[in-house]
Amino acid sequence: MEGLIGETSYNNNLVGRPGVNNKLKLINDILNAAGSRGYIVGGWLRDKLLGRSPGDVDLVVEVAADVPEPEWPEVAHRLNGTLVVLDEQRGLYRLVLPAGDGKIQVDIDVVAGGTLNANLKKRDFTINAQALPLSAGLGGELDERQVVDPLGGLVDLRAGLIRACGTDAIASDPLRALRAFRFAAQLGFVIEQGTIDLIKHCRQPVTGCAGERQWDEFSAILELRSAPVFRWMEQETGLLEQIIPEIKPLKGLVQGGHHVEDAWEHSLKTLKQFEVLWSEQGLAVGNGAVPSHEKGAGEGLWAEILSGVPAEHIAGYLNGYITRVHTRVPVFKLACLLHDVGKQYTRRYEGNGKYTFYGHHQAGVPVVQSVAERLKMSAREKDILGVLVGGHMDPLFLYKAAPPTPVAVRRFFQRSGLEAPGLLLLSLADICSTRLAAGREEEAKAYAAFIQDMLLKYFNEYDMVVQPARLLNGNDVCALLGIKPSPQVRRVLELLADAQVEGKVKTRVEAEAFVRHMAAQTGFH
Repeated sequence: MEGLIGETSYNNNLVGRPGVNNKLKLINDILNAAGSRGYIVGGWLRDKLLGRSPGDVDLVVEVAADVPEPEWPEVAHRLNGTLVVLDEQRGLYRLVLPAGDGKIQVDIDVVAGGTLNANLKKRDFTINAQALPLSAGLGGELDERQVVDPLGGLVDLRAGLIRACGTDAIASDPLRALRAFRFAAQLGFVIEQGTIDLIKHCRQPVTGCAGERQWDEFSAILELRSAPVFRWMEQETGLLEQIIPEIKPLKGLVQGGHHVEDAWEHSLKTLKQFEVLWSEQGLAVGNGAVPSHEKGAGEGLWAEILSGVPAEHIAGYLNGYITRVHTRVPVFKLACLLHDVGKQYTRRYEGNGKYTFYGHHQAGVPVVQSVAERLKMSAREKDILGVLVGGHMDPLFLYKAAPPTPVAVRRFFQRSGLEAPGLLLLSLADICSTRLAAGREEEAKAYAAFIQDMLLKYFNEYDMVVQPARLLNGNDVCALLGIKPSPQVRRVLELLADAQVEGKVKTRVEAEAFVRHMAAQTGFH
C-alpha cells in the first residue's frame, strides 16, 4: 500500500531501479560483518512514508567504539562503484553505484555506536529526523513500528507540518531557512509557526552561507511553482530580500502608464504568469503548492494563445541543461522575478502621473550579474540571465513596429541566439502581467498572437527567416569583386541574407547581381 495516513506498513521496494536492492543488501552484509549497523534516514524514508517515489539513499552507520570503521574504498570496489570522500574527519562519504542504465547515490554518515538519536536530533526538520534499520528495509513490509522517531516526525508527516528539530536548528545552519520553504513547496506542507519565528529572528543571516549553497537551495525552489512561495516567504520572514536586497527598491515603486501595480508586485505576477504556462503546457516538475494556488487572471489563457506552439519545443528550450546539474528553468524564472530591477535607476517623472523608465532593461544587466556573482552561479547561467534581462524589451519594440520587417525579425533572432524563445516567453509573461492586472485581456491576447507567430517562425521557419540557404560564400564574394578576405566580406554576406529574407534575392544569379550592385553603389572594394 502507499501513503501514510492511518497506515503502519508499506510496500518495501527500496529503490525502483534494477539491482539497487542487491547492492544495499551487500552494504548491509559488509556492515554486519564489520560489527556495524546501518540505518536509512532522511529524504528517502520521508518520501517512502508519504507514498512518493524515493530517490537516492542516505545512511547513518553506527560503529561501536571497539570496532574499526569499514574500509570504504574496499566497499566501493566490491560494489563496482566510486567513492567520494566528503569529509573524512566527520565520517561523511558518498558511494556512486551503477543501477540499471543509471546510477544511485548513497550518502553515508558514520557515527559512534549509541549516538543515532543524537544524530537525528541534530538534523533540520522532524520529518527528516527518522531512521529505519537497513536490514528492515530490504524486503517484505516496511513496518512503521520499526522507524526510529525521537522527535515525532511521523505525527508531523500526517499533519503536513515542517517543524525544526530544535531551537538551534536554523541558527546552526541558516540555509535551512530556505530549505524549509523548499520542502513546503515540494510536499504541499505548511511551516509550523514556531519554525517561522526561528527563521524570522535568526541572528545568523542566510547570506553568511556560501553562495553556491544559497543558489542550490534557491534554484531548487525556482524549479517548483515558486511565485506563491516567494510571496509567502517575504510576508512571513523577509528572507527573499536578505538573499536579493536589490528587490527592496521595487516595493512601492509606482510605475503609472499601463501599470496599475508597483514594480515588485508586477515582477511577482510576471513570474506567476510564466508558471501558469509552465503548468498548463504540462511542463511542470513540481507543484509548488504552498500556499494553495488560487485561480486568477491568466489561468486558461496561455493554453489558448499558445495552442499552435508544440509544448515539446518550449520544453526543449527550458529543460536543456546549461550546467551539469541545472536546466534553464531556474535562470529563466529568476529573470522573470528580476526583469525590471533596473527601473529603480531609470525612473523619471514626466508629469500628469506618468513615469518613464527608458533603458531600464540595459540598466538591469549589471544588477542581475552582480546577483549571479554573489550566488556563485556558473558563467553560462550569469550570461543567460544577463541576456534575458537585457533583452526582455526587444520583442515589445518589434511589436510596436506593426508589423516588423523581415530584416528586423532576422536581426532580433540573430541578436538573441539560443535565448530567443526565452526572450519571447519572458516578454509575453511581462505584458500579460501588466495588461491582465489592468483588465485589458484583449491587449494581452493581441500581443500573445504576435509572440506565438514569432515562436513558430523560430521553431518552424528558422532556415527561411533567420538563416536562409547561403547562395554565395566568402570566397565567392572575394572572387566576384576581386578582393581579399576582410571583415567587410562578412558584412556583404549579412546584407545578402537580409535581401533573401525580404524576398529580393532568390537565386545565385540574383545574388551575384546584388553583390555587384552594392559594391558599385558603396564603392566597396
